[in-house]
Formats: sequence, C-alpha cells, structure tokens
Amino acid sequence: MLTPRLKVTLESVRKLLRRNAKAPLEKMIAKLHPADIATIYSNLNDLDAKKLISNIKDKQLLADIVPELSEAEIIAMLAEKKPDDIAQIVEHMESDDAALVLRIIPDETSQSVLNIIGSGEMSEVEQLLSYQEYTAGSIMNTSYFSLCETMTVKEATKSLHNAENVDMVFYLYVTDEEGKLVGVISLRELILNSPDKKLEEIMTTDVIYVRDHEDQEDVAKIVEKYDLLAIPVVDDFHVLSGIITVDDVIDIIREEATEDIYMMVGSSDDELLMGHNSAKVAKVRLPWLIVTFAGAVLAGVVTSVFQNNMSNFAVLIPFMPIIMAMGGNVGSQSATILIRGLALGKVAKRDIFKVMMKEVRVGMIMGFVCGTLLGIIAPFWSGSPLLGVIVGTAMFAAMTIAAFTGTVVPTTLIKLNFDPAVASSPFITMLNDLIGLTIYFSVSMVLFNIFV
Repeated sequence: MLTPRLKVTLESVRKLLRRNAKAPLEKMIAKLHPADIATIYSNLNDLDAKKLISNIKDKQLLADIVPELSEAEIIAMLAEKKPDDIAQIVEHMESDDAALVLRIIPDETSQSVLNIIGSGEMSEVEQLLSYQEYTAGSIMNTSYFSLCETMTVKEATKSLHNAENVDMVFYLYVTDEEGKLVGVISLRELILNSPDKKLEEIMTTDVIYVRDHEDQEDVAKIVEKYDLLAIPVVDDFHVLSGIITVDDVIDIIREEATEDIYMMVGSSDDELLMGHNSAKVAKVRLPWLIVTFAGAVLAGVVTSVFQNNMSNFAVLIPFMPIIMAMGGNVGSQSATILIRGLALGKVAKRDIFKVMMKEVRVGMIMGFVCGTLLGIIAPFWSGSPLLGVIVGTAMFAAMTIAAFTGTVVPTTLIKLNFDPAVASSPFITMLNDLIGLTIYFSVSMVLFNIFV
C-alpha cells in the first residue's frame, strides 16, 4: 500500500532513475525497508522497475525483497536474470521462500539453480519441493529451533543464546530423543523457572500442531482459531519437521481470498502470471462466458416458447429485465454469504440446511417488498391493476426461488467435493435468469388464464 510518505519516495526514485543517478539511488534504497522497496517496484512501469532492480547489488537485500512481491512480479523480475544470479539470491533466502521461488519460475531455470547451488546446500528446499503444493509441508520453514525434553532450563537458555539463522522465538518446541514433538514452552515460562528444572517438568504437552500433508487453508483456520503466532508441522510419525509463522498464514489467507474472488467472477489468479498475453487471459475467462452465453441462448428459447402460447406476452416485455436482474442479484447474494461463511469457518457444514432456509425466508421477505413495489408501479404501463398483481406475484416467486438456487448450487458442489466458489456469479446469474423467466411467464400465463 502506498502511504503518503511512500508516494513521495516513489516520485524521488522515479526522478533518480530518469537522471540515471546511481549513487543517490543506492543511498536511498539502503535506507528503505525491503517491503517498501517491493511496493515501489510494484508501482513503477516495466522499464523503471528493471532499472531499479539492476541498481540493487546486495543479494541479501534482493532476497528480502522477493518474498514481498506477487508471484507475477517475481517471475517478471527473475526473468531478466541468469540462473547464476538467481542462485545467489535464493541462497540468501529462507527455505520456504526459496521453495516458493523455485516452484513458480520455469522448470528449466529452477533445475539450473538447484544444480548451481548443489544438493547439499539446498537439501531443505528440495525437501519442501517434494511436498504437494498448497500443503503445510510445502510452506513450512525448516530452519526452526527446538529443545530436547531432558534439558534443564539453564541448558535450554544457553542453547537459545547460541541459536542463529532460525525462525522462532515466539514458542520453544520440545522434542524427545527421536525428534518427536512432545511439548511447547513460552519464553516467559523458560525465564521464570528455576535453572535446574527439566523442560519435561514445565512444558505444555497439549500442543496444537498440523500434519505436513494438511491443506494450507486448514492451517490458516487453525492459526486464526487459536490466535497463534506460529504452529509446528509434524510428519506421520509425529517428528517435528518445521514451523509455519503468522506472516506466512497472512499470505495464505490473502491468496485463498483472492482465489475465491477470481473464481466467483469466472476467472483465475493465473491471469496475473500471464502478463499482457491477451490470448491466454481470454482462454482463462472464456469457459465461464461460454456457460453464460449458453444460458442466454436458453433464456431466449424460454421466451420464444411462452411467446407462442401467450397472446398478452407483449405487455410483459418491459418487466423482463427487472425480473432477471433482481433474481440474479438475490441468487448471487445468497451464494456469496454461504461461500464466504464456509471459507471463514463461520458456517459449519452441519448448519448449511439452516442457512439455506434462512436465505429462502430472506428471499421471500425481499420478494414480497419488491413484488409489492412492482405491483404498484406496473399498472402505470397498461392502466390495468391485474398486470400489477401478475408481475408482483411473479417477482415474489422469482426472488424466493433465486435465494434457494443461490444456496443449493454451492451446497451441491460441496457434496460432490468441489470448491463451492466455482458457483460463481456468472453461473448463478445464468441459472437464475432461466428460472426467473420460466417462473415469470408460467405465473403470468396461469394468472392471465384465471382472471382474463
């Protein structure tokens, strides 16, 4: 995010880049936090962004900047560098960040980097790459700090003083002689206890942990639920494999929310990795638009069927867009509430039926209000109060059914083990257009036959 201070800095960087003032630029960069440099990089045009990175010679600083960038920006930044240069940057990164970089760059480049560094130096990163993507094992940091349960507080404190280059120290994890996770101690507990006490006497044995094969979204939910700053990761034998810190969890939450948002508009976050390749972007978006197109064609078929069977069809035409728009909006609202509730853990799977019934009741209330308003307005078109009754009743029915459809579609996808976010706005809108028109004309035709 560009703060007022960063906006000023950004303009200064642009001026220095235009003047090719390398020395002043290097001094300015040296004073900035890596996250601020990443923000500035993100707000520069492609040419200036390349110039900025080319002026940063410190490999450690580059290694700190890269994790602050989006995947698309990382790919663009490293595309300009040779495998030797990438290897020097990766060597200075934490294992989880290095694994992320090697996952997203082209396979050939990734393999070249691994060969340059050597398997011995990259054993931890290769271990992370062996895990399936988006699992706890793939994002954990293997540079963690742990203590043996047989240690005394004095020995543990000395060991802590000697710890270097490890991700900690919110919690101190305790293992047995086989490396299995058996407990956890806070720094406060370690300091306040007698130096001669053994860790097994003072540690908390009820440790909250995750398995290395668990989905990263489930990891984020656990960390959020228990307000943790870090969470240990164990393998199938309960051996401590690494830890996941809260900064990684924040990234997960942002990624998952972004993915859901893209899916709900019939797109994908892969678009961000495609740069300005219009053909590839169109290929991602087209499938859902084809579904919407097919729905629109079917809506036309529904209209033509009823047109051939209803002599008074013409008087209903002005209200078709209203029925379709209101039904689509109600369906999208209901779907969004259910999907986000499930994603945030505020709606349990056992409560889905209750949420469905609640949304139907809400749809009935909104349908009654909007139907009444339309019933009052409609006679101004034809001067017939009967038209108001017909379109008002149709509006009520369409909005009630739309609320039901908006919840039943994602619920069905959950039952089939699909991500409910694929019940995107295009799909829900298309379905509600079809159902809304069918209900509209069916109700209208029945009422016309009764009263006319």
